[in-house]
Amino acid sequence: MSLKFSASSLGECLDKAASELNIAKENLKYKVTKEEKHFFKKIVEIEILESELNKIEENEQEIIKNDIENKVTENIEEDDMEYGAKVENGKIIVKDSGNSNEVITIKPCDGIKLYVNGELSGQIAEVSSRDNIEYKFEEVEPTKSAEIQITSNKMEAYLSIKSNPVHIYKLVEQGYRKNLVIQKKRVEDKHPAKYTVNELRALLQNKGIRYGIINDALEEACQVHHVEDLLVAKGMPAQDDIPDEIQVLFKESEELKGYEETSDKIDFRNRFSIANAVVGDVIGRIIHGTTGSDGQDVFGVQLKRKTSKKVALKIGDGCKLEHDEVIATTEGKPSFKTNTFAVNKQYKVDQVDLKSGNIDFVGNVEVTGAVLEGMEVKAGNELLIGKNVESATVRSGGEIRINGNVLNSTVTAGCENVERKQYLDNLLTYKSIMEELRASAEQVKGNKLLGDRKDGEIIKILIENKFKALPNLSRSVLNFNMSQGIQHSELVTFIINKLIGLGPLKMESYKELEKFENMLDEEIEEIEALIVVPADIYLGYAQGATIEASGNVYITGKGQYTCDITALNKIEFTNEKAVCRGGTLYAGSEIRVKTVGSEAGVNTILKVSKKGRIFADIAHYNTVFCFGEKQMVLDISSKNVEAYLDKDGDVTIDKFIL
Repeated sequence: MSLKFSASSLGECLDKAASELNIAKENLKYKVTKEEKHFFKKIVEIEILESELNKIEENEQEIIKNDIENKVTENIEEDDMEYGAKVENGKIIVKDSGNSNEVITIKPCDGIKLYVNGELSGQIAEVSSRDNIEYKFEEVEPTKSAEIQITSNKMEAYLSIKSNPVHIYKLVEQGYRKNLVIQKKRVEDKHPAKYTVNELRALLQNKGIRYGIINDALEEACQVHHVEDLLVAKGMPAQDDIPDEIQVLFKESEELKGYEETSDKIDFRNRFSIANAVVGDVIGRIIHGTTGSDGQDVFGVQLKRKTSKKVALKIGDGCKLEHDEVIATTEGKPSFKTNTFAVNKQYKVDQVDLKSGNIDFVGNVEVTGAVLEGMEVKAGNELLIGKNVESATVRSGGEIRINGNVLNSTVTAGCENVERKQYLDNLLTYKSIMEELRASAEQVKGNKLLGDRKDGEIIKILIENKFKALPNLSRSVLNFNMSQGIQHSELVTFIINKLIGLGPLKMESYKELEKFENMLDEEIEEIEALIVVPADIYLGYAQGATIEASGNVYITGKGQYTCDITALNKIEFTNEKAVCRGGTLYAGSEIRVKTVGSEAGVNTILKVSKKGRIFADIAHYNTVFCFGEKQMVLDISSKNVEAYLDKDGDVTIDKFIL
């Protein structure tokens, strides 16, 4: 049982409760159950806590007991009377006096209804032994309530049960009195019936909870009257697929240890050791992933797992795959690029000149000397040049290391995978056709140009008559995936089941094409990331040269003068005394230079993408900082320079004046 009081303020509520319960306001224990603000008034409601009500009830019983004892003491002569009204064994007994003028009265206390001869009596009733006297306690049915709380992610449901019992009373035994005041005392509490498992199941069902119901928890809740935040239903989270993992068991190059601490003279251009494999070396391994499982929330809604594609591991020249291990079958330099392992044989020449002729080799190339004027070197993989490159052209599909200088030459590292580029072009064309096909199907259906035909029939007719190139394009996309060992991806499955032959008839709605477009977007994004193979260039000094890398460009020596340098990732000058003077440098992510420009104001242009950053230890005036189409010219020589686009898209240069 709970008592609630409402008023226009908290203070008024407490005053009401204190007055009615006959307890000091500061001793009340309560909680605010409602606080509402309206245009012209405010409503506050409080609930007196059950423990406080029990205390008040006990106080009342003590007061009643004391009052009875006091009355007994004050009127002890009445207990010795031989007539009047008394309470014995729960019954009210009346014994008349011999004097007809004597009046016997009975007064009920609060919570008791007194009936005399079947009629409800008022406050005080005159009675005699001839009257039929009955009474009833005012009864209130016990109440109970149950509430289900569901977490925001819909994965758990919690049960709370509240039970409000009623008190059972009996009459206080009293001897004969002329003016009997009948009193009551509490003997026990009556609780409502506990919830049954079926009732709680029905409650969950009304909330829409269908999955993950914990039967043991329901049975536990049915054994008690009070429950707070009991977990009664729990969904099953989706278990994402664990993708295949390719382990590369070699380092393509490793920096020599301890060169920073030694006092010996160090040639920084030769501080890297190159990896080498012999027959039988395990250079890689594939760890197969596992297929996850879809989940369900407590409402029974399916939660899709994140699927992963099978890794298409390729084995190139010089190695083989046995028991998920990649083993070298020849001696050479191991490599791993675009999911392909290979051990590349190396072509070695002392010097590239008219005597040796131009070099064009599919594997690694090592030139121990220089590449002289007018000569050309092309390496299918990595290229190492021991001395200078003078007025020559060198190109490589992989990393280039030049231990000397690059003078008036062109150096290019990184190549494009033709097969993958063609696949990307097909995907882009596919995406464009899908958008047109979906728009056409929507128009045909909306205007009923083909009557009441189903969406699948409309799409099939459009493919056969308007988008005739789609079947051949579908086969090209499938062939590429099959060649990569991919047979069960979402993209491949959709094409086979719903775009080839009678597949379109299986479509229930043209909106399924929109989902397929999303699959194409994901595939395009993945292939675009694989098209460019990052290949770095390492060189000491460059002058009047054109240098391009699909990865990074590292200038380890004196720097560069009037060169055009492009790196799809970053450009970095590693020597503390390196100077970047004149020319144009472009990097996809960042440029880090030591000293840029000159005291004479030689114009040097540094370019990065909009999200890129430019760092310079010292930057002289007339240096140009470019971010996309926006640029700023440094007007005063500065140090500790950092340039970037701020949140408003304006060029910002943080610096200290020299």
